[in-house]
Amino acid sequence: MAGTSVTERLLSVDLTASAFDALEIPARLVDGYLGGAALGWRLAYETVGPHDAYDPANPVIISCGALVGTAAPGAAKVSATTRFPTLATEGGRQFVGSSVAGGRDFGVMMRAAGWSHIIITGKAHRPVYLLIDDEGAELVPADDLWGKQDADETAKALRERHGSEVGVLCIGPAGENLVRFAMAFVDFSNSLGRNGLGAVLGSKNLKAVVVRGTGGVEPADPDRFMAAAERVRRRAMEWSGRPSWFKLGMGAGWPIFKYTQYPGRWPRDVWERFYGEHRRLPAVDRILACSACAIGCRIKWRIPEGEYRGEVGAGSPFGKSATSGQLLDVTDQSRMLHLVGLANKAGLCFYTFTRLTDWLTTLFRDGVITKSDTGGLELKRDYETYLTLLDLVVQRKGVGEVMGEGWMGVARALSLDPDDYWYAGISKGVDFIYDARAANLHPLMFSFVTNPRPHHGGLHTLTTGRNRRLEDIRGQLAEWGVPEEALERVFTPSSHNGSFSVGRYTRWMEDAMAVRNALGVCSMYSAFGMESMHDLAEMYSALRGSREFSPSDLLEAGARAFKVKRVLNVRSGFSKEDDRIPEVWLRPMMSPEGTIRTMDYYGEVELTAERFQKTLEEYYDERGWAQALPRELEEPRFLPDRLVPDENAGRGEGS
Repeated sequence: MAGTSVTERLLSVDLTASAFDALEIPARLVDGYLGGAALGWRLAYETVGPHDAYDPANPVIISCGALVGTAAPGAAKVSATTRFPTLATEGGRQFVGSSVAGGRDFGVMMRAAGWSHIIITGKAHRPVYLLIDDEGAELVPADDLWGKQDADETAKALRERHGSEVGVLCIGPAGENLVRFAMAFVDFSNSLGRNGLGAVLGSKNLKAVVVRGTGGVEPADPDRFMAAAERVRRRAMEWSGRPSWFKLGMGAGWPIFKYTQYPGRWPRDVWERFYGEHRRLPAVDRILACSACAIGCRIKWRIPEGEYRGEVGAGSPFGKSATSGQLLDVTDQSRMLHLVGLANKAGLCFYTFTRLTDWLTTLFRDGVITKSDTGGLELKRDYETYLTLLDLVVQRKGVGEVMGEGWMGVARALSLDPDDYWYAGISKGVDFIYDARAANLHPLMFSFVTNPRPHHGGLHTLTTGRNRRLEDIRGQLAEWGVPEEALERVFTPSSHNGSFSVGRYTRWMEDAMAVRNALGVCSMYSAFGMESMHDLAEMYSALRGSREFSPSDLLEAGARAFKVKRVLNVRSGFSKEDDRIPEVWLRPMMSPEGTIRTMDYYGEVELTAERFQKTLEEYYDERGWAQALPRELEEPRFLPDRLVPDENAGRGEGS
């Protein structure tokens, strides 16, 4: 289907019947949801039924951001929307979620082949991969890949088979074996779907999606589009942080990271000695950038010393290795890089694996669980045990069978309470990346409470950094197009929030992130002031040519998409009671540097359960949901009946 287009086209794939269908999405829906993940949510509204995540009827919706394939800097994001297999409650409820990833080729090639969205349903009768090119789509047997090749090997094999320019989204053995926190990987270095996307694809016998196209995306007003894109590119090239990112990628964020993701086991100066920038730089082989990016945040690493010297990997390993290294008492960065590499190849979420490992090995050390709970394995707190546990989880053997069920599955099997875990916290079966005690509460962290999601469901903003000026924080929201009356509500000081309302701010931050995920642009460009909402409105208006879009128009589309997400999860049985603050945030962190309590962003107000509840109430009020959560959309369906699930089919929710 080579050619140039801005039309949003949908490819429907039925794995069971080996059938394909194509559909053009109405312009009114495109203008209302912009594209990408936001439009993916609207597609989910009509296709996600009450089925279990592993039911063949559960769709996986892969969406390409509206600006992907253009010259818009940082526009490389694709998303995957589905019911995830994470057990979110004791009863086994599962949420509908969305995950976003960048990449060097996949999104560009998907658009070049003529598709903006792919809906995958059913279950193949044997392992297959989906091949999409200019001529159409086909299912190709993958018996030679399934059970034999990890995610890296699979991507390499498919590129050798179909050409080095193809984009590849694939799973590893963790997905094949239905580990509930298995992920997919995009173009080697970008993870997608930490809450179990890999397992959903594995349940469908789908090893990979391979895309290649020769078409392109032609904006309706090319001159206007290129002028706006060039302004953003020029700011990125002149950004003061660019030289350090060119040396360390995302690892350049260590000066902030060592405060925002501090586990409290070691003094920070000791942590610096083992995992600081001077340790990171020798491991960087080269910086990897997504398509159209002027910065580059991922790295290809090469372990510089020790028993794994010369081993290579790709991704963003330094944050994972540093936090998890401290949690697991591993002082050798090379060993942690090796562990990150193994998890990536297996297609396993490193965050969830290492936190579960920290929890269980500590409980074993303290006598809370014994060999009778672990299949006879002694859970020592040492590196060899961690390697063993990783393999057992991936293969779903021994205690790995239990761990592969995630937090609620472990709790159910071993009569434990995930709220007893001591770092960061758990909400809806998902472990948090940030701990509010070490970081002080900021909106990105709070959005893990309001929004069941992986890492990218909230936006990196000025508040992700420490102690930014209040007038600058307010100015950033004003630039997004937040109305003046809303700004007054957000920035009214209170005894429970301090200088601004994190709850009210979070609503607008979520909407702004929904915009970026709809357009497929990287959040780093807004976090560091390189790209404004005005820039995005200018580029999207020039792309579509259907009408003029303002920053406020974009925010309204983001809010519309977020409402769809909430409706889907209300349908799934989730309520306000499920938006719970992790109990660990209410307990002091006893670190070597002293007692650390959860404080507001500026460290002025200690946050109690009552103050958190008021913050939640302000969030619901800002969304207009103070009285009740939305249950339906007042929009007509547009998909044909053959793509709409039978509401009475499937096994229902849970496990």
